[in-house]
Amino acid sequence: MHSTPPRPPLPRPSLPRHPTRDGRVDLLLVDAVHDALRRDTRRLLVWSRSCFPVTTPAWTDFQERLRTHLAAERTTLWPVLRRRKLPVDAGPVERARRRVTLLAVTVDDCLAGRGPASRTAEYMTALDEALTAYLDAQKALVLPLLEEHITAGEWADYDAAQRQPFGLASGAALCAWLLDEAPPERREAIRRLFPPGVRVAYRWWERRRARDVVATAGQPRRTSKARR
Repeated sequence: MHSTPPRPPLPRPSLPRHPTRDGRVDLLLVDAVHDALRRDTRRLLVWSRSCFPVTTPAWTDFQERLRTHLAAERTTLWPVLRRRKLPVDAGPVERARRRVTLLAVTVDDCLAGRGPASRTAEYMTALDEALTAYLDAQKALVLPLLEEHITAGEWADYDAAQRQPFGLASGAALCAWLLDEAPPERREAIRRLFPPGVRVAYRWWERRRARDVVATAGQPRRTSKARR
């Protein structure tokens, strides 16, 4: 009786690496994610000051995007700095990252009833300030070194970690998140970060969303389960 040979491992999805003309890797994805996180914290800060503090899809989505981004950096980008022994003091950046993580958990506790709801806006303000400081520190201290020293293979590891989970639907959602309020001159470059199938799925999603907005005159679509 012959034993069944083990299945070979599934290949990692093919993702664009976007080397620049001088051979370095283009960090457009990092910049686009940072801009999207800054945009979301601005919106959530306004919301936290004017609405009753409860968990909303906007907060849940932001929290998941933030968690994925921080994990991708921690597991794929920071090791590059350590392997290269690059001259950067990662201590302040790492402390800033831990503060962002702690404040995000604190805001989530307030929204979920595990913490004081009356302090949601206070903690959201602190999260906005901490995230801004963290992203600014990265832009000034870390990204220039990565742009100079990271290899295409190491960048592909970060790219893959940032895009979890894989799939047309999740890719289209990530594309839409990055394009929201993106400057017109950068929109096409951001779209090109995604494989053709994801771009097609995103265009279909955008057309459907536009039809829904027109059909409902800008109001949320009422479903059969909605309270009348």
